[in-house]
Amino acid sequence: MVAHSLWERRAAGSNPVIPIVNYSIDHSMYIKQYNPPEPTIQGTHRVADQPLIYYREILPEPLVDIMVEELKEMERFNVPFEDAQVGGDSFGRQDHAVRNSKLNWWPEHHWTCSVISHYIGLANRTYWEYDLNLLESIQISVYDKDGHYDWHSDYGTSVKGNWTRKLSASVIVSDPIDYLGGDLEFIDYHGNLVKAPKEKGTIIVFDSRIPHRVTPVTHGRRVSLVTWMYGPKLK
Repeated sequence: MVAHSLWERRAAGSNPVIPIVNYSIDHSMYIKQYNPPEPTIQGTHRVADQPLIYYREILPEPLVDIMVEELKEMERFNVPFEDAQVGGDSFGRQDHAVRNSKLNWWPEHHWTCSVISHYIGLANRTYWEYDLNLLESIQISVYDKDGHYDWHSDYGTSVKGNWTRKLSASVIVSDPIDYLGGDLEFIDYHGNLVKAPKEKGTIIVFDSRIPHRVTPVTHGRRVSLVTWMYGPKLK
């Protein structure tokens, strides 16, 4: 199992907040049926036109229910969840105006890592062809009423400076009928606002550099599994 530094283990260390102040949000910009175009082939390279791809309801419901049962077991045993932070390893702090959620982790040897890494690898081979070599632990993110995470990017380099986050993935664990709000939204490569699907069992894979957010939950609880794939620094 790979030992992670405090920077890698805490959500604070990898999610710099990026203020988005110049975008005029227009509901006509939402892409309801998002089908990313096939990448452009230029010589031996693939050029992705869009920064994200999702696999809608790709995980069978019984498999997701096993994840849910494990999470319920953590609650039954009173496993503590920590307040999510922002600001990096050196300046990590709680700021509920920016990020309001609870976190815990499943380690690299947890069975969910193999499932999620498969779809990250599939998306990478199709769209980005990034040099990847290390999967982060699975972050369990819980958003209760008023929970949210404002615009930010996942991109960042580890404390030792040898690995960089390149691709991020989010697995929707909650059934969309169990909560309101809590939309995962992105600003794509072209400045458009894209809203990800909310169906249980959906996996969203995206370029770690792009701004994204989780809008406030107005009712119920939203639970997702989040992880990141690392590789050598971009050059």
